[in-house]
Amino acid sequence: YFGASISGTATFGAMLTNPFGCFMFTLLFMVVCMIVVKSGVDSGIEKFNKIGMPALFVMLVVVIIRAVTLEGAEEGLKFMFVPGYAVKAGFIEEAPSFISVLATAGGQMFFSLSLAMGAMVTYGSYLSKKENLVKNSAVIVAADTIVALMAGLAVIPAAVANGLASGLAPSEIALGGPKLLFVTLQDVFANMGAAGPLFGIIFYALVLLAAISSAISLMEVVSAYFMDKAHAKGKKVNRKKIVIIVSIAMTVEALVVAVDGLGSNGLWVPGQKT
Repeated sequence: YFGASISGTATFGAMLTNPFGCFMFTLLFMVVCMIVVKSGVDSGIEKFNKIGMPALFVMLVVVIIRAVTLEGAEEGLKFMFVPGYAVKAGFIEEAPSFISVLATAGGQMFFSLSLAMGAMVTYGSYLSKKENLVKNSAVIVAADTIVALMAGLAVIPAAVANGLASGLAPSEIALGGPKLLFVTLQDVFANMGAAGPLFGIIFYALVLLAAISSAISLMEVVSAYFMDKAHAKGKKVNRKKIVIIVSIAMTVEALVVAVDGLGSNGLWVPGQKT
């Protein structure tokens, strides 16, 4: 999809309404995650993150440099960093309440740091007892915040610059949700000229790496739970077997969502409100 979207031969809507394509790519994604987790902490997850995270950071810097140098990008920077500018410039009708901002920030915090999902507890259990958990936690929060700001710099200025160049009013520019990632940014890269496909591939490769790293952490949480249960009962822990079973269960659930095209294909799931 990423390559085709940059070349103009596919759209986000076309992808969602292609159940077979969604099925196959979701299956491939889950198989990759299973292979990484099945390989273990040292040989799988740690090795992937040692390569993937630095690569993600470098690609992010490359995209940021291009995004903030686009004509009109300064409007996006003002939107991000100048208090009240979003309302003044017409991006939003009115400023959200303080409580609303706190609620949104809190939700993002829990999601971004994988709090209350077991990922941090699971990964933390693999650390040496000599590690300073308070220091590590501070580093994680700081790094997460910095990368979040960098992600915003890679996306918002480019989206705003492209929208204004296309003649859209500030309120018409999509600055959130799947449409921002798969529609607005697709237009941004398409309008970058000859370098557009290159930056598009770099950006979407970055998104893919981030998605895989998140998915393997969640798969590891569930797998670790069953491995701990087996160990507590005095049974022999077979990591590969447990990961395969967990992967199959997670893949079935993922495929249901994928085939439904995030609700685009009208698939009804028992218990779901219509």
